[in-house]
Amino acid sequence: MVKLRDFFQSDYDTFINTDEFAVEVDIEGNMVKVVMDSDTLTKMQLSSSGEGLANSELLFHVEKSKLNFTPFPGQDLMVNEKLYYLNDVKEDEGLYTITLGVARS
Repeated sequence: MVKLRDFFQSDYDTFINTDEFAVEVDIEGNMVKVVMDSDTLTKMQLSSSGEGLANSELLFHVEKSKLNFTPFPGQDLMVNEKLYYLNDVKEDEGLYTITLGVARS
């Protein structure tokens, strides 16, 4: 029996589309399509749930299957040849929402 989440998988091609919403970035040496989301980042920074995210610079959505690693908070990531600190990561129905801040020295 086909599950509802299987139907959503085909929607990722529309959402993660460089002609419409996505941009291609270099994450840890791999070119990956992501959807940048500065509006959600701003909302998170201003809300009470965004405590600790005030130093975040980037928030993006990426297909889980496109990353060759499992991201976790506290991890350092190279994005477009710039070092970032992974503040937060959420996984929902095959998409990661990743929040990055300035790398700690």
